Amino acid sequence: MSYTLRLKDIVIGWCDLESRDAATRIARGDFRPGLGYELVEPIFVLRPQDEATPGALERQVRYQRARNTLDLSLHAPDGGEVDTARIDIVRDDQSATELALEVSVVDRGFWKAAAG
Repeated sequence: MSYTLRLKDIVIGWCDLESRDAATRIARGDFRPGLGYELVEPIFVLRPQDEATPGALERQVRYQRARNTLDLSLHAPDGGEVDTARIDIVRDDQSATELALEVSVVDRGFWKAAAG
């Protein structure tokens, strides 16, 4: 079941959100970029990989400001929009694409479907 990440009407990519933690409301999975990924990639590469490096806090603040300007939306396989609080595309060496989608999902229907 692929979820679609969009920037307005542009497809950024897809993810199955195969890892779900109902306690933290975080869903995550391998991210498969679409043609529109190049539009948002410059923002997601701003995210610091190591919080212990000098200047990481400033880079994190800059990243969050830039990310929050994006009008990203997550859409379920049926096309309906999933209500989210935060959407991040992160580096993941374990993923075939080396990217993962990490989403803070507030949509109660998402978690009911995951439990059922």
